[in-house]
Amino acid sequence: MFPANYVHFILLFLRLPGIQKSRRHRFERFVQTIIRLRLAVVLVLFSLLSGTVGYVTIEQYTWLEAYYMAVITLASVGFGEVHPLSPAGRIFTTFLILFNVGLFAYSISTITSIFAEGGFTNMLKEFRMNRKIEALNDHTIVCGFGRHATEVAQELAKQSMPFVVIENRPEKIEALRADTDFLFVEGDATSDEVLKEAGIQSARALVVTLPSDADNLFVTLSARQMNPGMRIISRANNAADEIKIRRAGANHTVVPEQIGGFYMATLVNKPDLVEFFNLLSNMGPSNVVFEEIQVSELKLSFQNKAMSESGLDKVGRVSIVAIRYPSGQYELNPLPSVVLHPDWHVVVLGNPEQMDAFRKIAVTDIT
Repeated sequence: MFPANYVHFILLFLRLPGIQKSRRHRFERFVQTIIRLRLAVVLVLFSLLSGTVGYVTIEQYTWLEAYYMAVITLASVGFGEVHPLSPAGRIFTTFLILFNVGLFAYSISTITSIFAEGGFTNMLKEFRMNRKIEALNDHTIVCGFGRHATEVAQELAKQSMPFVVIENRPEKIEALRADTDFLFVEGDATSDEVLKEAGIQSARALVVTLPSDADNLFVTLSARQMNPGMRIISRANNAADEIKIRRAGANHTVVPEQIGGFYMATLVNKPDLVEFFNLLSNMGPSNVVFEEIQVSELKLSFQNKAMSESGLDKVGRVSIVAIRYPSGQYELNPLPSVVLHPDWHVVVLGNPEQMDAFRKIAVTDIT
């Protein structure tokens, strides 16, 4: 039995014209390579067929003899003729040789370029990656792979959250291909087609980190129209554009310079606190996770009850550090006597193992 990816590979090779337009764009580079390979194979088969039919018709060779003559003529190996050729057969052979010189050179160079130096293996890897992207659902799309996006991608990978990166700079594409195992789409994030390739319509969140605020605004506007319920976090390079990007549909905006300034100012008078948060964010596999969970997602035994009554504050060795009200306001360090309503959210702090235990005990199992 062939693996499913190889079966799909063969079907794609045989039925390129029947591929849907959106899927054809997704596999554009792969499709172009397959078209070149298929053209080379078709030309070789055409030469063999025309040579075989020609020798049978002109020289009255048997089909096997004619096929043998067509092969040695195509390969230009210089073996002798099966039978002496007539003048018409010699003229036919000269034209066949001239045709085959260019055809054979093209076919060999095409096939060699595809298979040499792991090219075919890389192409299959890219094909499998595109298939994985096609199957993504409830994932995050990261637009760009600069310094900020690299941190975002690494953090998402730490938390085992599915995501795909969109990038169009060749050097960044090589870095993604050589140094990471991240899923990525090569293209311009401002293009609707590229966003569709990344699965924008089934995505959970979009992180936009492009260098230009105009591009960030354009991507935000397009993405909001394509997926109204998605959470959008956008970078803003200056505070003046932050409001515009929010108006375009971003749920959150981040100005790196402001965060950096706040960070450095905090180091002046609260260095120990900053070091503590640095420790939390760099603890490797035991990385601390903040997670916001809607109360309605908890089991019924924890809803419409005080945390002290339901025991939620003692589940899974996690800490409930805040409550978010429907108005968007947060209450830090809520009292155990607070009654949790279904439209509220709880912010939970713990490491991944503690969070897994909390989910198993407290969160409704939707299966």
